[in-house]
Amino acid sequence: MIDIYKNKPPKNNYIPLKRYQNVVFIKKYNIDIVESFFKKFPEEKRGRKKFKEKEIQNIKNLIYEKIFQKGIKIKAHCIGSIKEKVDKELIIIKVSFFKKNE
Repeated sequence: MIDIYKNKPPKNNYIPLKRYQNVVFIKKYNIDIVESFFKKFPEEKRGRKKFKEKEIQNIKNLIYEKIFQKGIKIKAHCIGSIKEKVDKELIIIKVSFFKKNE
């Protein structure tokens, strides 16, 4: 199981994997398809709010799935130093991988 820390994990338990520090995962998102659908069918928009935030959350979930797959592939025990940044069209997540201090 991979432990997750928003900030750096405790130094007495984990040491950084040197090659896998500050790894950047970038994904582009676009809500033009959703907006064009609602322009074509405005009655469907009723009751559906915050679809931009929901789309951003869905993309973040896909990125975190890639992060966990990468952690499993490199046999990391911990993911830490997570930084998220959402721009107009990009979602950038920067993470660091750690292994147990043995």
